[in-house]
Amino acid sequence: MDDRRMSRRIPHALALAALCAAPAVAADRPAADVVKAQCGRCHDAGTAGAPKPGDKAAWAPRFNRGVEALVLSAIRGHGGMPPRGGKADLTDGELRAAVLYLFDPTGATKPAAAKAAAPSPGAVGLHRATAGGMDIYLGRVSAEQMRAFPAGAPEAKLHGGIPGGGGWWHVNVSVFDAATQAQVTGATVDFEYEQLGMGRERKSLEPVTVAGAASYGAYVRLAPKATYNFLVRVKKPGAAQATEVRFQDKPG
Repeated sequence: MDDRRMSRRIPHALALAALCAAPAVAADRPAADVVKAQCGRCHDAGTAGAPKPGDKAAWAPRFNRGVEALVLSAIRGHGGMPPRGGKADLTDGELRAAVLYLFDPTGATKPAAAKAAAPSPGAVGLHRATAGGMDIYLGRVSAEQMRAFPAGAPEAKLHGGIPGGGGWWHVNVSVFDAATQAQVTGATVDFEYEQLGMGRERKSLEPVTVAGAASYGAYVRLAPKATYNFLVRVKKPGAAQATEVRFQDKPG
């Protein structure tokens, strides 16, 4: 599943995504089974450059696009990867799980009880953090990539349209309950970005729904090849306070 063959539910395209996904249900097939039956045909051998399961170095650049973008590729098909991995009855949830499994087979198969050993609140992974009982994904897609969507596509209409000029990125935050992997909707999500040595700016992210995938997003302008500190603040409905996670990245 690379930009070519993924499986299981992750938020949707743009959103970045990380990116959609309805809450997991008992009928969903285990991610390991989906990968073995469908995705492994290409990914196990690295056919045509497909990143192998567990090869985080190969998956990292793809996750920079956001979970949503990866799942959208799996849903729509990309390059040599057919839509939904060639199995039309795979649900968005199953696709999301398979994508996460391909990135980290060990983590994806840990039983719920073992999740206590997951990163402590505030611990940051590769554009993913687990904190406050949530899995929080941060993704970004350049305005140039967004313009590649057809004019009538929902991605092209987000936030009133794609801004003109250079340096614009669509940032997207997808939030899931760490225990159940149910989507967290109705949250208040803020995004702060600070170029090292420069001032900090803040954006309130808007709820985004594309092809049934819910997340939070906005356009921000980032200087090329500059290192940024990103802070994502998520306040769940009814929560007394927000949960904060931090990332560092360098736009291309």
